[in-house]
Amino acid sequence: MTTAKKMIGTSSRLLFVLFVLVATFVFAMFQGGMVSWTIFYIILPFTIYSLLLFFYPMSKMTVERTIRTPHVQNGEKLIVSLSIKRKGRFPLLYTVASERWTEPEIVLLAGGNLKRLFVFGFRKEVEWEYEIEKMPRGEHVLQGVKVEISDFFGWLRKTRFIEIENTILVFPKMTGIHYVPFNTQYDQGTMASPLNIVKDMTMATGVRNYQSGDRVTWIHWKSFARTQTLMTKEFEDRRSQELFIIMDGRETEMFEELVELTASILKEASSHQAGLALMATGPNPSLFPFIQSEQQLHMALVHLAKIKPTNEASLNDVGTAFQHGGSIVLITGNPDGPFIQSVMLSVKNVNSIICMVVVKRDDPALQRIEDDIRLAKSRGITVHLLEREQFKNAFKEVVRL
Repeated sequence: MTTAKKMIGTSSRLLFVLFVLVATFVFAMFQGGMVSWTIFYIILPFTIYSLLLFFYPMSKMTVERTIRTPHVQNGEKLIVSLSIKRKGRFPLLYTVASERWTEPEIVLLAGGNLKRLFVFGFRKEVEWEYEIEKMPRGEHVLQGVKVEISDFFGWLRKTRFIEIENTILVFPKMTGIHYVPFNTQYDQGTMASPLNIVKDMTMATGVRNYQSGDRVTWIHWKSFARTQTLMTKEFEDRRSQELFIIMDGRETEMFEELVELTASILKEASSHQAGLALMATGPNPSLFPFIQSEQQLHMALVHLAKIKPTNEASLNDVGTAFQHGGSIVLITGNPDGPFIQSVMLSVKNVNSIICMVVVKRDDPALQRIEDDIRLAKSRGITVHLLEREQFKNAFKEVVRL
């Protein structure tokens, strides 16, 4: 239907151009005189150009798009460049190119940056670049580019939509967090102090002078035989921690902050070789039981980039993802009783449960959740209120509690 309307519109414009040409010619024939023929000869080049433009093949136009900022985080700038190419050099005057996105939100955000007017001339290629400030988190799709050409007076216009699809993934903004382990584990054994360090006896990294208290098994006997001086092996310090991060996927005013904190913890804990698992609650909970490699971390971050809030918080199969010691990090904006109870019933054999409640300064809802916080603390859960400005020291604050 749209194609038919477009053909009818273009044909009607062509008929108008022919009408102008015939009308001026008939006027000159019947009126005679230099003035009437001058008008005809002035109109003639414009009408001929319009007729030639009608037969100009826009199908030979192509578009290339380059994403200048392939990795964008929430609130950052997106830069896109476009190149419109054609094979011939037929002179084109007014050419309007406009980028088409699937989301109206992006169109409003970009304003007039998505449309550009060119005077193509005899060139075979034109390029332009546009920017969109403060891109929102999520998966955004560019559908293609609409190209419209026109003659001198807008009598004849031709339009073609060139489909060229790209998907832009805007990741959650990640804050640099000072990572401090809640507890330290070695071969599934847990030590109470968060600062304890266990030496890996299989990895000797060097030798040093013997000190009182060193174990006999640490003595480097080959060095002693060669130098007659007691030397002690130095071992690589190993510190590891298992964290199971549960993000509350329910609708809340602080949902974007929840996603930001979750992504920041994942990235920072992963860089410290912590054993990680992630679950985002919802009608169909998303579970990433093992996040150890860069690829697994990337998959979890991609999910956080696409996630949208829901009205339900389900914790199905959470027990299968976390069956031995470690810490649960619960990230929520609403620590209500039923949600906390569902977490308590779903996880077993954990060392600690830390609930990070993301709040906004001077939020009236803080008084409403005070009872929920007291209930959570009474069940042995460490609760820590965090504003966005405190994300950087989130782990340090929890360790101090």
